[in-house]
Amino acid sequence: MPQTTNSPAAQSQAPGQVVGAMLPMQHRAASLAPDTFDDAARTVNVTWTTGALVRRSDWYTGQAYDEELVVSAAAVDLSRLANGASVLDTHSNYQLSSVIGVVERAWLEAGTGMATLRLSERPELAGLVADIKAGIVRHISAGYTVQKYEVVSAANRTDGATVPLYRAVAWQPAELSFVPIPADAGSTTRSASPGLMPVEIVPAPAPAGNTRAAAQSPQESTMPQGIDNGGAPATPATTANPAITAAPADLATRQAAPAAEAAAQVAAQAAQFADITDLCARHGVPQLAGGLIRSGNTLDQARAAVLSALAVRDAAAGGHHNVSRITTVQDEMQTRMSGIEQAILHRVAPNTKLDENGRQYRGMSLMEIGRDFLEASGINTRGMDRMRLAGEILHHRAGGMHATGDFSSLFANVANKRLRNSYDENPGTYAMWARRAPNAPDFKSMSVVQLSGAPDLLQTNEHGEFKYGKMTDGAESYALLTYGRIVSLTRQAIINDDLRAFERLVSAFGFASRRLENRTVYAQLTGNPTMGDTGALFNATAVTTAGGHANLGSGAGSALQFSALSSGRTAMRVQKGLAGEELNISPAYLIVPAALEQTAYQLTSAQYTPAQQSNVNEFRTGGRTALEPIVEPVLDSASATAWYLASNSAQIDTVEYCYLDGAEGPVIETEPGFEVDGLSYKCRLDFAAKAVDWRGVYKSNGA
Repeated sequence: MPQTTNSPAAQSQAPGQVVGAMLPMQHRAASLAPDTFDDAARTVNVTWTTGALVRRSDWYTGQAYDEELVVSAAAVDLSRLANGASVLDTHSNYQLSSVIGVVERAWLEAGTGMATLRLSERPELAGLVADIKAGIVRHISAGYTVQKYEVVSAANRTDGATVPLYRAVAWQPAELSFVPIPADAGSTTRSASPGLMPVEIVPAPAPAGNTRAAAQSPQESTMPQGIDNGGAPATPATTANPAITAAPADLATRQAAPAAEAAAQVAAQAAQFADITDLCARHGVPQLAGGLIRSGNTLDQARAAVLSALAVRDAAAGGHHNVSRITTVQDEMQTRMSGIEQAILHRVAPNTKLDENGRQYRGMSLMEIGRDFLEASGINTRGMDRMRLAGEILHHRAGGMHATGDFSSLFANVANKRLRNSYDENPGTYAMWARRAPNAPDFKSMSVVQLSGAPDLLQTNEHGEFKYGKMTDGAESYALLTYGRIVSLTRQAIINDDLRAFERLVSAFGFASRRLENRTVYAQLTGNPTMGDTGALFNATAVTTAGGHANLGSGAGSALQFSALSSGRTAMRVQKGLAGEELNISPAYLIVPAALEQTAYQLTSAQYTPAQQSNVNEFRTGGRTALEPIVEPVLDSASATAWYLASNSAQIDTVEYCYLDGAEGPVIETEPGFEVDGLSYKCRLDFAAKAVDWRGVYKSNGA
């Protein structure tokens, strides 16, 4: 085919002339029809050309011209599309990962080019395919090369236009690309990466009687220029250039000699274009690539330009930062889910505050909220009966994956928040006096090691030696246990818009968790477990005997009264540590069953004013050994007369409790129900409690 050897520019010619040129691949905007998307086949139809007239201009000279694609079987070569041409990501043809589909079928219909595209099933493209299906990504661009133009000069045009018309009478579509912004039909959006393509330019027959066109100078209009093989802007060709005005036979002779050299130059140019494109993409300035390539910059010049652009960008951002920046963004679906969750939680717990996002769903039923959610996810709910709609609401997941759905997870979030609120609103009395231990990493048995106080210091005479002492230790062990129950949210509850039962069950989980923790801790007091020294937690045996704790009062004098409190305080004061050291422990809490509540309040009240010294009560609020009364009904089932004293856990260990690391308190999990037509919510609590030292607690039987 005739072509120039140095310049891709071509001139309009005098009648009868044939001119060769080198032009890069060009792009045109095309249209997508999302409603033709076939889920099973993953196909969609597009219109890739209508052959419309497009105004273009030369990047270098500013010369305007019109390009028209002739859409006919004789003009369009569909071989590349018909043979499975690639569907690309934004015309990127340097990596296989840029191929996101293939052209299944291409045809011409009523002056338009049509095609059916089949999209890839690669997992990383699931989001893109979903956006194409939803019509969010809908812009595509067709890349094509022209093999032959018929040129109509401005003087010969009959439509009133004042620029030349280039009619592509032989051209070939090469690929189709999905792009964020389609190729602008009003500018020459060209891709230099595929290299330059030969094109034959012939004059269109002049209209009869147009003498001005016959006498027109060949320099009247200039074919828009690309990039020459050296990378610098080519000089516009004129009739003085033999490469332009030569006859076809002469051009063929001139082409034959340097063919190998020209091919090598084109390959080197393509490699340079690719290197510049990759350089700009790596440094986050892909918009520079086109201008650097069109201006004929070398790779070194491109590097300098990229560095300059990065410096300008850093300066605009307040200077260079050596630390990484993390920007958290939230898409529209996340915002929608947040508003829905807030509105449902408000219905369950009316004290929940609503912002503008959540207020838009206030007053909507669960079915109405679910329909809005599905429609926003691209699911057409028109014609769905209520049972099917409820099923879609519970199981739909964005992206088409049917597992625990987004809406179901939303209900799980609501359940967790309501559960936590109920749990926090009902703290157990055990937390007032028992000590919380660090979270347990697993379910293995944990040992609590106790150290005695430091040995007594001994007098050391001048020049005397210091003597060694030792610290004794003891240990208690215990392990976490798991507790749990399951409730369900059925499709019938969704349809009936019934959240009351769901809310009551979730709240009950919170209350039950606190009760369980309470019973577990107080079971250490009422169960009187055996300690590591083989003695019961509470016993009256002297501490000088193995296993003796001397922390249990019994008989008629142990009933809750002033004298019994004094006896208990004395028993705690004289307790000694593992090395026999004095601890001087004082009670801080009076723990009683509900049956002794009034007596406990009277003994610790600050309202009593004694008439004589013997009636002074230092257990009152504000007294020197004031006691904080704790009333716990759990104790009544064990004994209505027994009561306990406990020291501050910061002074000495008494009973400690712990949770599993990462699960402090009850946790809700969800899964699709099989036995139940809906969703099952499982509440789980990992908790343990153990008496670790007897010295800080005292029990009185009260009888």
